[in-house]
Amino acid sequence: MQKFFEDFTKLIKKHEQIIIMTHSIPDLDGMGSAIVLNEILNKFNKESYIVAPKKMIRNSLNKAIKYVNDEGYLIPFKHEKYINFDKALLIILDVSEPELLECEELIKRGYDTVIIDHHSLNERTIRDADLLYLNDEMSSIVEVITNYIKYLEFNVDKIFYTILLTGIFIDTNYFNLKTTPKTFETASYLLERGANLNVKQQILKENLNDVLERYSYIEKMIKIDEKVYLSIIDDKLCTNVDVAKLADEMLKFFEVKVALAIGKKNDEEILVSARSLGEVDVCEYMRKLGGGGHLAAAAALVESNNFEEVIEKLKNIIKGE
Repeated sequence: MQKFFEDFTKLIKKHEQIIIMTHSIPDLDGMGSAIVLNEILNKFNKESYIVAPKKMIRNSLNKAIKYVNDEGYLIPFKHEKYINFDKALLIILDVSEPELLECEELIKRGYDTVIIDHHSLNERTIRDADLLYLNDEMSSIVEVITNYIKYLEFNVDKIFYTILLTGIFIDTNYFNLKTTPKTFETASYLLERGANLNVKQQILKENLNDVLERYSYIEKMIKIDEKVYLSIIDDKLCTNVDVAKLADEMLKFFEVKVALAIGKKNDEEILVSARSLGEVDVCEYMRKLGGGGHLAAAAALVESNNFEEVIEKLKNIIKGE
């Protein structure tokens, strides 16, 4: 990581204009890290912008952005059509696959590019970046950005430490997934620097109706193998956030070793989210469906409009067929 930070800093210093981008339908790990990285770039006296998201459906992220704005910090979102630099550094966070980017067009413009991701390498990963840092042992991009702050020996406002800490809580499902001793060290460092646990809790609070709806699907979950359970969002079109939260919630139960959640994204595609506590490599399952992720958290998008067809595929994958 030390060598990466050295090379990363050299690239930052080389450019006057810098663009930060994460995946579409951003979460607090990717976008929260982008917001804090922008603050770091301000200390380098760089002109930097964050590619404005087209969809903001995650309540935690919306609340975090409001929190930053209310504290007097203007987040420099810039719509992709107004990003027209001849030369710039493009920094991509929390994603390495072109089709998942907020704006795929930006990687075609010939900008110097840095990719920082904590998901595993796969056949769709962008390979021609000037600097590529993939580390699937990291809990989150937040963990990388926090380590970069430590490397630079910079200090930022407590607001940003709070955003980073909240991102860790979300991406590790309250330290239940993808958590290592270094993850706790990162959280401890952020708390020592003034991260506010009360604000973190306010950002993470959910609407009661959303939680009750999630449990209505869990109530009907089906067992498809020993300690492998599946829930279906069968009454509406949904997002990757919906199936991910459902799988996270299922994993809380003693009987569940592997949690699978599925739901229709549209009339032609079905979303699949998989979770385990690390004893089972759910990433391997999702790769066989064309997806990917981590050992304990992974996802896939399947071209189908038939739940039974997807469930049958999952059963065969789990049985090793």
